[in-house]
Amino acid sequence: MKTIAVHAPRVTYYCGGAERYVLNLLVELSKRNSCISLVSYDAPKKSEWFRKFIKNFNGTVCLLKSSKMRSKFDKFSKAFSPSLWDEESKIFGEETKKFYRKNSFDLVVCHYAVDCLYLPKKTKICLHLHGLPDKRRKIENKAIKIPNKIIAVSNYVGEGWKRLYKLKKKIYIVPNGISLEKKSFGKGNIDIIFFGRLINVKGVNILLKSLRILNNQNIYPRTTIVGGGPEERNLINLAKKMKIKNINFLGRVKDKKLFNCISSSKISVFPSYKREGIMTTLLEASKYGSLIVASDSCSNKEFIKDNFNGILFKPKDYKDMSVKLKAVLSDKGLRSKLIKNSFETLKNFTWKKQAKKIERIYY
Repeated sequence: MKTIAVHAPRVTYYCGGAERYVLNLLVELSKRNSCISLVSYDAPKKSEWFRKFIKNFNGTVCLLKSSKMRSKFDKFSKAFSPSLWDEESKIFGEETKKFYRKNSFDLVVCHYAVDCLYLPKKTKICLHLHGLPDKRRKIENKAIKIPNKIIAVSNYVGEGWKRLYKLKKKIYIVPNGISLEKKSFGKGNIDIIFFGRLINVKGVNILLKSLRILNNQNIYPRTTIVGGGPEERNLINLAKKMKIKNINFLGRVKDKKLFNCISSSKISVFPSYKREGIMTTLLEASKYGSLIVASDSCSNKEFIKDNFNGILFKPKDYKDMSVKLKAVLSDKGLRSKLIKNSFETLKNFTWKKQAKKIERIYY
C-alpha cells in the first residue's frame, strides 16, 4: 500500500463544501487503505464535521500545534477571501517542514492550490480543484505548476482552470460524492429552502427578488434560509425591505437539523452563478428528496438535466426563477417524478464509486 498524506490545514475547524468533501473522501479512502494520514492544524475549536470524522476514519490523524495559527485563529475561522487562505497556507506550510522531514510519504494530496507552494521539493503531489477562481492570481499561477497530478470536481472547474492559467497538463475529472445512507426524518412544511454559505456568488438575493414576484401574485411559499456568512445581515435586511412573507433565516445549524429541514422541503434552490463545482449541497438535496431548482451555470448542469431530474433557470434571472418556482410549487406529480429521477442519478455519485476513481489516479 502506498503511504498518502492529505495536507489540509483548515479541515479541523472550517465548514465549507471543500472541507466536507475532504473529510468524507478520507473516510471512504481509509476503508481501503489504512496507510493514509490527515495532516492538519490542531485548532482550539473543532467543527461538528471533524468530530464526526474522527469516529469513522481508519487512518492516522496528525494534528500540528502552531502558535502563529493560534494567534490568527479568529480571523482564519471567519475567512472568506483567498488572501487570508493564502496566509494560512504559508504559516501552516512553515509549521509542517519539521513534520515532513521526519515523515515521508509516497504522495501528498492538497485541496487548495497555494498549499503546494510550501511542501518539500521533490514531493509527489496530487491537487484537487474544488472551484474556479474569480480571476487570475500570480500566486496560483505559480502554485498550479507544481502538482504532478490534478483532479477537478467538474468539467466546468477543470476547463476553467485550463483557460485561466493556460494549462497544458492533464486534469482528471472526478465529481463530488455522497453517502446514500440516510436516517429517517419527519416531513415538515417547508416549500422552499436554500442552504449554504451566505456569500455573493450564492445568489440568495436573486431568490429574494423571485419571492417578491411570487408575493405580488399572492403566492407566499414558506421559505427557509440556512447558513451563515458575510451577507447574512444584508439578506435579512433585504427581505424586510421587500416585505417578503413566510421567510425564516435560521443561520448555521447542526447537521441533524439541516437534514431535517431539507427532507421537510419541497424545493431546494441553488442560484449560484459562478465558481462552483458540483456542490455537496446539491447532492444532499437529491439525497433527502427535495426537488432541485438551480441556475443553468457553473457545474449544475453536470448533475441536473432540465425537466428530467431537476429544473434549471437562467443565471441571475429572478423573473425566470419565479416562473419555474410557481410551476413546480403547484405540480406535485412533476415534483415527484423529478425527485425520483434525481435520486437515480445520485447513485452514480456515491463516495464508493468516486473513491475508486480517485485511487486509480493517486496510484
